[in-house]
Amino acid sequence: MNRKIERISNVSVLDVELATGKLTVWRKKHEPGKVVDVLTTFFVAKHAQLKDVYGHIVPFSKIKPGTRVTVDYVKEKDGRFIASNIAVTLKTQGRR
Repeated sequence: MNRKIERISNVSVLDVELATGKLTVWRKKHEPGKVVDVLTTFFVAKHAQLKDVYGHIVPFSKIKPGTRVTVDYVKEKDGRFIASNIAVTLKTQGRR
């Protein structure tokens, strides 16, 4: 059975757990009359592709809180989200 690959775009990384292969992202969800903070934790598959905007391979250890990413994932029957592709967008340089 093929599960549908979904995408969450341009979200901010909140936490990275290298030991367990978990990536937690944060985004704002706009609902009628309010804005809600949504946290989503992805389990990064061993074969997952992590690349920057130029297509270069990025090690999982280089993803830090505050980095913006786009994640392709599938939802397992048990409710876990399994990331298959992660595109790292450039981290903006705010202060110099």
